[in-house]
Amino acid sequence: MSSSNYINVAKGWAKTSVNATIFRRNSIVTHKDTQYIGFYEGEGFMVLGKRRLGSSTFNLHKTQYQGNVNDAHNVISIMVDGDGFLHVAFDHHVSPLRYAKSLEAGGLELSKELPMTGRNETNVTYPEFYRLSDGNMLFMYRDGSSGRGDLVLNHYDIKTKIWTQRQNCLIDGEGERNAYWQAYIDP
Repeated sequence: MSSSNYINVAKGWAKTSVNATIFRRNSIVTHKDTQYIGFYEGEGFMVLGKRRLGSSTFNLHKTQYQGNVNDAHNVISIMVDGDGFLHVAFDHHVSPLRYAKSLEAGGLELSKELPMTGRNETNVTYPEFYRLSDGNMLFMYRDGSSGRGDLVLNHYDIKTKIWTQRQNCLIDGEGERNAYWQAYIDP
């Protein structure tokens, strides 16, 4: 049985559950010997952090990005691709995609906001990254609003550094409903 340790990192936004909602995926991820975290601080700016496994100290970086932390839907989702680049999606509740990528492998400094595919990126909610065993990634999100949304699936190729949309309607809400999915990727 493994033990867990509590590490006091920093103060985060706590007036809503945006940093701790039940549907939030990937607020903490590990790549090789490094663990990464993402959260909103007291003024709503996104903070990224990393530490070596075994260390109790996180190196923190307050980003240039601010989210609407008053709406608990606007979570931060992070993932590190197989080449060590950190990908971040944040601040979504039926809103345009907000996505950025670290400027260098292992880094916390982010690029400007980027499109992924340019398709179905205006009404994003519930962003989720998944790293595949080959280092590529999947990105899932709801396109549309509550009761009228479709599940979209994008794929990131670490060789080409390009996102492609694999499914624009993996689960079709038919304009009348939407799914609240639970996904798991086998290692």
